[in-house]
Amino acid sequence: MDATQYTPQTAEASPPPSSPEEPRMLAQYQVLHTLGSGLQGKVKLGVDSVTQQRVALKIIDCAKLNRKAMINVYREVEAMSRVSHSSVLRLLSVHDDLSYPKKDGSSKQVIVIVLELASGGELFDFMMYTGCFSESIARAYFQQLVAGLEACHAQGVYHRDIKPENLLLDENFALKIADFGLSGLREGADGAVAELYTQCGTRGYMSPEVLSCMPYEGEPADVWSAGVVLFIMLSGFPPFQIATNQDWWFRACATKQHEAFWAAHARSAVFSPGAMSLMTRIFCVTPQERITLAEIKTHPWFQEATVAPETLRTELLSRKLQVEEEKRKEREEKLRMAAKQRSQQQQDEEFDPFDMDVLRSVTLPIAAELSTPEVSTKKAPSYPTTGVALYTSFQSNHAPAEVQTRVERALTEHSARFVARKDRFKTKATVTVDTEDVSLAVRIYSLDNVR
Repeated sequence: MDATQYTPQTAEASPPPSSPEEPRMLAQYQVLHTLGSGLQGKVKLGVDSVTQQRVALKIIDCAKLNRKAMINVYREVEAMSRVSHSSVLRLLSVHDDLSYPKKDGSSKQVIVIVLELASGGELFDFMMYTGCFSESIARAYFQQLVAGLEACHAQGVYHRDIKPENLLLDENFALKIADFGLSGLREGADGAVAELYTQCGTRGYMSPEVLSCMPYEGEPADVWSAGVVLFIMLSGFPPFQIATNQDWWFRACATKQHEAFWAAHARSAVFSPGAMSLMTRIFCVTPQERITLAEIKTHPWFQEATVAPETLRTELLSRKLQVEEEKRKEREEKLRMAAKQRSQQQQDEEFDPFDMDVLRSVTLPIAAELSTPEVSTKKAPSYPTTGVALYTSFQSNHAPAEVQTRVERALTEHSARFVARKDRFKTKATVTVDTEDVSLAVRIYSLDNVR
């Protein structure tokens, strides 16, 4: 079914499976393994029993839906039903108030949003695990992103949360804009824009006018976020921490000190003159003066040659293998950490909080798992000559294993969720700050190649 022709449906309750071998069904869809999860629920791989088409099933627990969450579900369905474009994830159907059979034999009432399957994964994963793109690949994806946004805006849909996590790739690694739960919608025949005064989205990608909590227009806000994505695709790191005057990088743009802005970033990445010219116009603080999508399409850099589709697919397929390998290692690490935590919980029953060293500014004992000769003496990778943003690093005279231990202890003290690759001195963490999740990565490098 085309995304513009969806109809909410109510189906008969599916009985719980009588045996583990019997497939779980939601309407005509067989429910397979989990693809991902979010605030509203899980996304499962599904197979249409009629057409055998593989789809993504977004399963939302009705019991966990408050008024705000219900509005977001409505907004997502309404937004996706308006737009039909090759660079926008297709909404296939919506099923209301289904009985979802759980593995333990019980059931719960859910809303199911059936979506086009984007089997290539998130653009974010490619950035996180394989680094930045070449300019030709970044341009190809930026062109697809602009085309998708243009189609959305033409139907009165403003995404408001453009970021690499919400940009999916299909089996041929073509880009698909997804997750319209925070979108703003143009209502009524007069073309009035409703609800575009809400500060929503992800702070690192928000435009300055959105962060100001003042009324704003949807198109310039999406253009700003798209520019941040382009910058990250070309460099591997963001242009600013946040678009407020507390951020030096943003202040440079706000005061039109563009040469200083690009000179500082040029120490960590390489940008062509054309790319800098385009992004300078995107990062215009005044939304009325910011370049529009139509103007972006006429910019010389945007019109330069891109990579051939088959070359793009070959490159991304190679990168996807790297992504899957890194994720496999992460899963193994999580299982190991879970086993370690279970063991620690047993030890905690006899834990004496006063039977421990008081650590201040002296040497921190190396954790047991880092004290083996293979790990405690392992050399950290050499400091890269490019790719490390300014003001995001510090130096220490301690051994890499000891620094790794301090990082893990600091994250633990702040209740962070993290996965540590001790053999590569790499840690990925998520910290909850003011109800929002902040993701970060810590890498430990040796300075033996720095003079």
